Amino acid sequence: MFSSWPAALLILHLDREGLSDTIRNADLSIVANADAAQQVVTSAVAINAAFLTLYFSLTLLVLTVASSNLGVRLVDRWLDKGLVRVSLAGLAFTLLFSLGALGAVDADAPFEELPLGLVTTTVFLQGVNVAMLTIALHDLGRTIFVDRSIANLGEDAKAGPVSVEARDPADLDWAQRVCSPREGYVEGNNLDRLAKHLDGRGGIVRVCAAPGQHVLEGETLLLLEQDVSGSVDEGKLLGCVPVGDFRSDGQGAVFRIRLLVEIAARALSPAVNDFYTALTAADRLGAAVLGQRKNWVDQGQVAAYRNGTLFELPGQDFRGLFEDPLNAFRQAGCQYPSVSIRMINNYARIRDIVLDDGQSDQFAEFLEKLARELRDHAMSVTDYDGDRKDIADAFTEGFEKDETHTRGTP
Repeated sequence: MFSSWPAALLILHLDREGLSDTIRNADLSIVANADAAQQVVTSAVAINAAFLTLYFSLTLLVLTVASSNLGVRLVDRWLDKGLVRVSLAGLAFTLLFSLGALGAVDADAPFEELPLGLVTTTVFLQGVNVAMLTIALHDLGRTIFVDRSIANLGEDAKAGPVSVEARDPADLDWAQRVCSPREGYVEGNNLDRLAKHLDGRGGIVRVCAAPGQHVLEGETLLLLEQDVSGSVDEGKLLGCVPVGDFRSDGQGAVFRIRLLVEIAARALSPAVNDFYTALTAADRLGAAVLGQRKNWVDQGQVAAYRNGTLFELPGQDFRGLFEDPLNAFRQAGCQYPSVSIRMINNYARIRDIVLDDGQSDQFAEFLEKLARELRDHAMSVTDYDGDRKDIADAFTEGFEKDETHTRGTP
């Protein structure tokens, strides 16, 4: 955006160096005289201002509707898209560029002195602007389509935050403690950068604050087996566990999983009452659970960074990612038997895959526990005997009918 006027000055300079003469001699001028040139550039300024106003107005309208139905935190994901940033910057750039061109065109100047390169570029940018605005408005329309937003969230929730493995937790007297300098939410853990700063020093390192976790000023972020305060600046260590003011999409899977739950809970609220959206969110949560299943860690062990380093990551395993959000989903979904039944079925299908893949029995038991708690909660709040029977039957069919299920058996 700030480069618009330097760009206009550069093209004006090229006009004076012969670009205008080249356009004139090739009979490629899009205007016949200075008055027409000024009218073209004036129209470009008006069109660009109208485009910018239209885009902002439609954006505010669509995002207001989307945030009321889906959750205000979806706005952050939309603003973080490269297409949105390019569109906003392009609209602002073209408006400022055309204003610069307007100042350079004299309606009383002879045709031979017109900056034809500048006028031609202004018109060309209008075409680019129309194309970008069309694409951006189409993307904006897709944003409000709830199923697409949920699908994108579910796909992103399958990834990260890091690949972990199970290890026995270190029982140490920690030599160095790194504490948060402020209150806020952990933006992420840059473990590769941390390893680079430590360069083999520090021994075992325990990262105590997972992405998305709220920490207070003075709360522990890192524990180190060896004191490296004399060789590594604490500011560098803090930069690997940055703390921000609010939750954001940059926190990765932990934010996206909670956002799926928020969408489901909002859909099930009396103001919205859209249980089909909640069913879609339940399915995407199930897909995210399956995508993150390799990060399960059994009780008594701790998650560790799977890259040969000595980094312990408590709270960054499967349980840390999903236990609280799935409990929140249970609290919202228990009021709707159809949603409860769908999620119980999802837990059962995931459990079968876990057992067939030879994963931990504790993982299978954890999924069954979640389904049982959802069954009990849903049955306790419904007033209709038929719904209670359907909920109980869903659990029985998924978890109790096949007591002989063995690993590797379809």
